[in-house]
Amino acid sequence: MADAALDFDALFRRYSPYVASIGLRLLGRDDELDDLVQDVFLEAHRGLKRVRELGSVKAWLARICVRRAVRRLRRRRLRAFLSLDTLTHDEHLIAPGASPEARAEVTRLYRKLEVVPALDRAVWVLRYLEGEALDDIATLCACSKSTVQRRLRAVDERLQLSPEPAPALAPAPVEGKS
Repeated sequence: MADAALDFDALFRRYSPYVASIGLRLLGRDDELDDLVQDVFLEAHRGLKRVRELGSVKAWLARICVRRAVRRLRRRRLRAFLSLDTLTHDEHLIAPGASPEARAEVTRLYRKLEVVPALDRAVWVLRYLEGEALDDIATLCACSKSTVQRRLRAVDERLQLSPEPAPALAPAPVEGKS
C-alpha cells in the first residue's frame, strides 16, 4: 500500500464484524467462525502490502473470506461423508423471537444447503442471505456473472425453494458493510 500508515489492528477492528457476518452465513454455524476470521486476517496481513487503495480493502477481505469458507465447507462435507463431523447450523442465524415453525424452516434450509457443492452454496448465500449483487458475487467468487447465474439456478433447483431468504434468519450485522 502506498501509505505505510495503515494500521492492521484498526483494519481488523473495522472489518472483522463484516468478515464474521459473511463467514457465519456461509458456514451456517459459528464453531469454526473464529478460526475462519483468524485465517482471513492472517492471509490479509501477509498480502496487505499488495493492496493499493484503502477503498478496496473491504472487497479484498470478502474475497479472502469466501475462498477460505468454501475450503472449510468442502472439508466439512468430506468429514461428514467419512462420519467424522456432524452437520448442524448455528442458533445465531435465527432471528430472536422467531416462531418454532420459522426456526424449523431455517433448520431445513441449512440442512438442504449442506448437500450443495461448497462454491454453489457460497454463491447462493451471498445472493439471497447477504443480498450481494450478481457482479459483486462474480468478483468475490472469481467467476463470471453468467457462472453466478448458472450456479444460482442449480442451487434453486436442488433446494426446490423460492429464491427468498427464510424470514426467520437473523439480519446480518451492518457494521463495516456499505
